[in-house]
Amino acid sequence: MGLIESRILTDQVYDTIKQMIQDGALRPGAKINKKELESLLGVSQTPINDALNRLAGQRFIEQRTRRGYYVRRYSCKEIIDLFAARGAVEGMATRLAVENASEWEITQLTELFTGFHPPLTQTEYTEYEKADREFHSSLIRLSGNDMIREMNEEFGYIGKAATKGLIRPPEETITEHRAIIGAIQTRNAKLAADLMVEHHMRTREVLIQTCKD
Repeated sequence: MGLIESRILTDQVYDTIKQMIQDGALRPGAKINKKELESLLGVSQTPINDALNRLAGQRFIEQRTRRGYYVRRYSCKEIIDLFAARGAVEGMATRLAVENASEWEITQLTELFTGFHPPLTQTEYTEYEKADREFHSSLIRLSGNDMIREMNEEFGYIGKAATKGLIRPPEETITEHRAIIGAIQTRNAKLAADLMVEHHMRTREVLIQTCKD
């Protein structure tokens, strides 16, 4: 296998394992079974090892001496700090998205939440979690800022937050999501950014009150 093909395969394995962590298929604190991954993904252990080393470098997982790899379990302080960081990064990303997003792209954001009417069934709740991640990831992308995109890719703000699931119920956050989108639709960059910062700071306040390690 050539170097380029090998790198593409490693990237695919990396993306898959990271998605499994974000979706909860690999839970915080769980040991990663490389043999199971080898069978599940139909690849050798070489790209798996490369992907795991990369994920460890980004602190999605941790390597314990002579015990293998484990999905990282974040402390309350780490998660609280993470949402403050998200407020800063995504607030700016949202402001830039107002400047750069096309009308079609804004319409796509709007459609992420049109089918949800709380209270949600368990299936709808799972779909809402996916829509939530897509919404925040889309604003990072629509910012048009390569540095912000790289920061999220390397540090994984959104992915790491997803390991905790939804901190606040959809009944609260869907209204906030729609308000942010409304500000984007009217091209009010400052309001959209302020609403995004407030969105994450409200979650941070809930974590301060309720999170226990």
